[in-house]
Amino acid sequence: MNEEWRTYLSGEAPHLDVSAVMVTYRTGVSLRESIPAVLSQSGLTELIVVDNGNDDDTVGWLDRLASGDDRVRLIRPVRNVGFAAGCNRGAAAARGQTLAFVNPDLILPPDTLLRMGEIMSTHSDAWLFGGRLLNMDGTEQRGGRREILSPWRAFVELSRLDRLFPEHPYFQRLHRHEDEDVHDVVEVPTVSGAFMMIRKRHYETVNGMDDNMFIHFDDADLCIRIGHAGGRVMYCGSVPIYHYLSTSDVPRTFVEWHKTRSTSYYFHKHFRASYPLWALTLTSALLWLRFALITAKVGVGDLKLLLRGLYSGRRSNPTAPATKK
Repeated sequence: MNEEWRTYLSGEAPHLDVSAVMVTYRTGVSLRESIPAVLSQSGLTELIVVDNGNDDDTVGWLDRLASGDDRVRLIRPVRNVGFAAGCNRGAAAARGQTLAFVNPDLILPPDTLLRMGEIMSTHSDAWLFGGRLLNMDGTEQRGGRREILSPWRAFVELSRLDRLFPEHPYFQRLHRHEDEDVHDVVEVPTVSGAFMMIRKRHYETVNGMDDNMFIHFDDADLCIRIGHAGGRVMYCGSVPIYHYLSTSDVPRTFVEWHKTRSTSYYFHKHFRASYPLWALTLTSALLWLRFALITAKVGVGDLKLLLRGLYSGRRSNPTAPATKK
């Protein structure tokens, strides 16, 4: 019997030693609401902020925060290294036994870490835990619980073929937020990287996130590899977490470029054995066609945004975001 189970059976509250890791890039005002919510959590050992690039006011605010609270540690790469690599840098520096990856546009209600820790202690055979992501109006947000993303399931999701064959397992949607509400702890294939908790030893077992995935689908990749390693992924529907979404001040074309690249890489990485090469190549081509169409639609506005950022003298590389959407 491990120590966590002894603690649970004895009726004592489990000891929490959580290192929260937050990767931020031009996050905006939500950062100043998100960080205090994290610092108010019971069981928090430290908050590691990976500052991939923010405006001067935010940089100064983070510096003052770190100088006044020894739980706050800042990591500043020389360039924007992306979300996955930023999480890995934060995890490598973490002193806690448990890692909590927290998006800088999330608001954690009081005792979120404590409630998640209690769930982790009673599910010692599970590795990765995600919360119930909510929009700010309290409705369940898309992405919090998902099936495994495959090329076929991506096609079903985009085409909404599930509406024609709602009961057929081959036409099951990727996202499950419109299914029956779940307010319990259940096993799922995938949870959102916007908020995840995992024991550090398990994170190290799978070598963390894949640095090749700058942003998007790094969580799907991590969940697959955890499953291959013998771990389970749990959706904690009893733990609400509020998510602003899309607060970073970055051009959409840069977001879509990295999203397209990560998706194509993810499909080739995990589905070469189950899909013919021509199918994966065609999928990648369609993804890049979608990117081209989006660029044609929003490119002029994005160029203005980019020029405004350069003119304002903001620090760091302005060409790619490092927070999840």
